[in-house]
This record gives sequence, C-alpha cells and structure tokens, in this order.
Amino acid sequence: MTEQNPLPAAVVDPPGRFRLPLVWIIPLVAALTGLFLAVRTYLEQGPVVTLQFDTGAGLEPGKTRIKYKDIDVGQITGVKLAEDGRHVLARAQMAREVEGLLVEDTRFWVVRPRVSGSAVSGLDTLLSGAYVGMEAGKAGGARRDFVALEDAPVVSLDVPGRSFAPHADTLGSIDIGTPLYFRRVPVGQVTAFKMDGKGRHLDIQVFVKAPYDRYVSADTRFWNASGVDLKLGADGVQLNTESLSSILAGGLAFETPDGGDAEPAPEGHDFRVFATRTEAMKQPSARAQVWRLRFAESVRGLSVGAPVDFRGLQLGEVLAIQPDVDLESADVVLQVDVAVFPERMSVRGGKASELSDAELHAFIDRLVARGLRAQLRNGSLVTGQLYVALDFFPDAGQAAVEWAAAPPRLPTRRGSLDELQATLGRIAGKLDRLPLDDMAAETRAAIAGLARAVERTETLMQRLDGLASNEVRAVVAETQHAMTEAQRTMAEARAALADGRRLLASDAPLQQDLRDSLQELSRAAQALRHLADTLERHPEALLRGKPEEKP
Repeated sequence: MTEQNPLPAAVVDPPGRFRLPLVWIIPLVAALTGLFLAVRTYLEQGPVVTLQFDTGAGLEPGKTRIKYKDIDVGQITGVKLAEDGRHVLARAQMAREVEGLLVEDTRFWVVRPRVSGSAVSGLDTLLSGAYVGMEAGKAGGARRDFVALEDAPVVSLDVPGRSFAPHADTLGSIDIGTPLYFRRVPVGQVTAFKMDGKGRHLDIQVFVKAPYDRYVSADTRFWNASGVDLKLGADGVQLNTESLSSILAGGLAFETPDGGDAEPAPEGHDFRVFATRTEAMKQPSARAQVWRLRFAESVRGLSVGAPVDFRGLQLGEVLAIQPDVDLESADVVLQVDVAVFPERMSVRGGKASELSDAELHAFIDRLVARGLRAQLRNGSLVTGQLYVALDFFPDAGQAAVEWAAAPPRLPTRRGSLDELQATLGRIAGKLDRLPLDDMAAETRAAIAGLARAVERTETLMQRLDGLASNEVRAVVAETQHAMTEAQRTMAEARAALADGRRLLASDAPLQQDLRDSLQELSRAAQALRHLADTLERHPEALLRGKPEEKP
C-alpha cells in the first residue's frame, strides 16, 4: 500500500496582522500615479479669465486658442450669452506662465482676415481658423475680467511714442491704420476715431512714433493728405500729394510753420485737421489786421482765400466778399474784407507785429499818403482768377484811411485791365461824337446845288441860240436869276468849307479831343505791347501769373 503525502498545515496569522493581496498592487499604483498627475496639472494650471466680446463669431469652446507672440498661452473653454443679452462672455483657461501678464491694460481681440487701406493682416486664419490675440500690458494690478477689442490694435504698447487728438469736420478717406506723414515720411498711424457728443466734428486718435513725436508742438498744423490736391487759382495750376499710398489709401500729414513754438506738445493735445496744406499753413500764428476794401468794378474771379500780395510777397488773404447797398443814393459797391498778417512784414530793427496800434496807424497813414492803394489784378490769364495787390501809385489822388470804420477802410484803385477797357471806351465814345456825318451831308448838298446851277446855265445858253431879241431879255432875266441862285449856292458851299476848316484847325476843340483820344490810344497800344513783350519773355505767365519783380 502506497504512502500518501500529508496535507500542508494551515498557518494562522496572529491577531492584528493585515496582508494586502497581490492583485490590488497594480490598481493602487495606477491610482497613485493619476492622483500625482492631477495634482501636478492643478498646480501647473494658470488662471481662468473672462473675456467680453460683442459677438461670438470665431469662438468655439475647446478649439479656439489664445496666442501671445504667436505662442499658445490659453484656450477658450466656454462661451455664453451675457445676462443683458448685448454681449458674449467667453471663459478662457490661461497658462501659468502668463499669469503675471494679466494686468489692467492687457488687451484681447479676435484675429480675423482684415484688409485696410494700408495693410493686410490675419491671412493665416484663412486656413487655421480664427484665434484670440493677446497683448501684455504694462500697468500694475492683476485682473481677470477683460473687454476685448473689436479689431486688432494698430500700435503695440511697447512701441515708443505719443498719442494726440486732432479733430476734423469730415472723415474723408481716413480709417484706422491710415498713415501719418511728416515731410512725406511715414511716422505714425490713425489708431481710432469717433463722433463727438454733439455731432459737430470727428475726434481722431493718432500715434506718432519716437523720435518724430518731438516735432509735434502746439503750433503744429495737421491736414488731410488723401488723394490728389489739384487747384486752379491766382497762382496758376498746383498739384500736391504726399505719396502713392496716400493717393490710394488716404493719409494725414503735419508740419510746424517757420517761427512756430518748438516746445513739444503734451500727449493728447487737441489739433484741428485742415482740408489742404495750403489752408493749414496760411492760418495766422499771431494777430491779424483786418481791412475793408470797396470796389466799384466787378470782382468776378476773386474768391475767399485769394492772396493779398505786395510786389510778389503774400501778406494776407481774402476773408469775405459781399455787396454794400446804399438805399439813400441807390448805389451798390462791393466790399472785400482782407486779413493782413503783420508778422510777415519785417521792419528795420524788428517786425511790424511788434509795433503798437498807434505806431502802426501812423505808419500806414504815411504809406497811403505816398500812394499806397489796393487794386484787383489778374493772377492768371488762363484761370481768370483775381487777387488783391497792394502797391504804390504816384499819380493817385489824395486819400486817407477811414480808421473810424469797423474794420478800417483802405483806399483802392481801379484794376489795370479795367482802366484799359475804360480808356478804349472813352476813345470810342469821342470818335462817335465827331460830327463827320453832318459835315459830309452839308458838302453833298452844296455840290448838288452847284450841279443844278450849271445845268440850268447850259440850258439857257442853248435857248439863246434860237430866240429873237424880244425873247432875249426874258432869257437874260432867267439867266440872272440862275446866277443869283448859283452865287447863293457858292456862298453856302464856302460857309460849309469854312466850318470844315474851323473843325480841322489846330486850335479847334475837335482837334484837341482827337489828339487826346490818339494819345490815350497810343498809351493803350503801349500797354498792349508791354503785355505782349512780357508774354514773349515769360510765356509761363499764362499759367503762373506775373513773375516776381527783382529788386
């Protein structure tokens, strides 16, 4: 009989001892690993921020990324409608590395394809989809709720420079991103614009990069440099533009007039935006003297803004043109108000703007006494534009400035072309007044009378040849009658010839008037020859006007 193996004896653990089964070791290790990863993820996780958008276009939870300097720094985790129903609130999970960048002036915006007049941006989103851009701020204090921008900022916060606030009557072709030029060099951009509270003008925000921002002073002038500025005026044809991009996309430009304040303007300073550079630069930087001129001639071709010229130097501009009606005398004259800038006139030892009012009045009175007058002149034969010329006329009569009027009235003189037309008109009138028709009629009547007398005498002579003696007396009587009539006719002819001699005598009034007319006609011809010589030497005067006289 075979011996059987004995069964192993059971070992009983002492009371209080616990043993973990081997089958639970792997799940326990996995749980500990997951807990470790969860704790590490929680500790490495960045802050959660809330972004407010106008719309939810391009925002998808779990897909839309947040980028800073083209690096993913967060993701949109949820999107919902705000309680007021006007905005969209997006919840975003940010990376821990950018926690210190989430400050008061940090900016967010949705990056989409955008084409402006001067730049194209966001084209990469055509393939990858829209994402949220971020720009770190510089202010202190942490923040977790932000209002996103509608568009990407034109200028980054880290670009040195300053912002200013010009205002314009109309927007024109100005848009966000429109370039800003200084001496035709792009130095900044338009960053924003909005209508003012009363709807009277547009408030524009511009950013000027350093170091060009120091050239903006309180006297700086801004103007709209968009497109092409073509002007036909008293100065001829003028064509101005900043650059090809400004023609296509628009632009603003600024410059400080000579003699202006060189101290840089403070940030946010308000400026006016003018329509053209000419309009901007001609604005007075100091006090202006306003004068009133009265003209009895036509002012057709004179416009507001036309120059006030003194021998080629522009001293001012025309402010207003209006008629002045006198009901008592039934007379109508044209009033032209002009502004003269004293700072443009230099005097020995200083400037005219430094004179007191009494000194300036006395000085102008002496100039008027020497023949200073205001006159309308043609600036261009092509455009027909007129300008106001201040010049001396030695043959001018006595005149004085009417200081009591408001504004003071300066004496004027008829224009040169108007004087030429008046002279030619006087010559034609004097020629019309000559009694040439009466002289010719009297001479023709006398000649006709002589012809009749001769004809009757010949008839009587023919009758004498065949008549008897008793009839001869009758014929002789008729002949004597005919001779008497012939004598009377001859006397009338002599009187007509005497009248003609008196009219043609050297001391006759007719001859004096004729000589005066011929002299005026000669002066007019001389003026026309001078004009022809000027055009022959300077044919460009047809476009540019009369050339400046050299001292």
